Amino acid sequence: MSAALGEAGHQVLVLHADSSDGETPPGVELHRLLSHHYAATGADAERAVAGAMDRLLDFRPDIVHVHGANNIPLERRVLSEFAAIKTFHVYEFCPSGTKFHHATDQACTFATSGACVPRQAYLRCTLSKRPGVWWSQYRRAVNLNAHNQAFPRCVVASRYVRNEAVRTGYDAGRVDVVPYFTTIPVEPPAPRAGRILFVGRLTREKGVDLLFDALAQLSGGWTCTVVGEGIASAKVRDEARARGLDGRVTFAGWLNGAALSAAFAEAAVVAVPSRWPEPFGIVGIEAMAHARPVVAFRVGGIPEWLDDGITGWSVNPGDTRAFSERLAWLLAHPPEGAAMGRRGRARVQRDFVASAHLGQLLPIYERIRAGH
Repeated sequence: MSAALGEAGHQVLVLHADSSDGETPPGVELHRLLSHHYAATGADAERAVAGAMDRLLDFRPDIVHVHGANNIPLERRVLSEFAAIKTFHVYEFCPSGTKFHHATDQACTFATSGACVPRQAYLRCTLSKRPGVWWSQYRRAVNLNAHNQAFPRCVVASRYVRNEAVRTGYDAGRVDVVPYFTTIPVEPPAPRAGRILFVGRLTREKGVDLLFDALAQLSGGWTCTVVGEGIASAKVRDEARARGLDGRVTFAGWLNGAALSAAFAEAAVVAVPSRWPEPFGIVGIEAMAHARPVVAFRVGGIPEWLDDGITGWSVNPGDTRAFSERLAWLLAHPPEGAAMGRRGRARVQRDFVASAHLGQLLPIYERIRAGH
């Protein structure tokens, strides 16, 4: 987003706490804060906040857009000096951040309340079994939700997340939906027949085990490439072996840039088997940008970009038989799959590119600057 703003002629300062600055896009200045900036306490926290504010006061932004920080002392200082908005990239108003019950494999539809503490035990909103973690996550969510009321506007990537925020008590009139965007690669070559692709973190929420269930029911000469790593990497590899998928499933690890684009280009279909309610599911629009059809479970924000039967197929959550059938259909009907991919690419070009994103975001900036 900062690169898109810079290319549009805006001056952008990014304050961050990553280990390195990385590439600096034109029109963008990167400034790395102390790594303890997010979690520090006492004098260290005060110095971190002061350092961030010194840089902001020197830059004098028209607006500050907060992403992935949740540093309450710093955000209070920002709000006292500047016009500011905040984006929720996950369910930050939920103690676990997932709005998902692992015990029942169902999305959470409860508002954040004191009952979230026992729910983390018997519904397993979090995979932690430590009561201290349950209480800590609950208190953090309560404090954040009270603090976030000070932002005149909050931004989310899907109507689904907006509805859940409103359910928790956020004012519907102050939560704006601005979908994510991606870049449009050059027209990809024809895919490799029978190639299925998964891209994402290897965690239970992302449902790689559900994909393996679907693949185990799939006949024919297919292969599947799994791109990603995560806390469940070893378990996922064990599950592939246990299902007899050795030789059919390849683990590529993390891929970025040209290597990831090449993986999309080789795929005949991209699988998004998430069991948790994806706040958006950006890998889906990346697949569509590469003109590849998508098969996904109908969870969270996914139906907002995946047009069932038009740009791919969506099936009921957890229904691995239907998932397998849709994969099989696409592998058996290459011309129809290619047509779905072309329609997906056209949808991305219309709705999920930088110009579309800024077209919705900049008017919000202007309203905040004007005090509305």
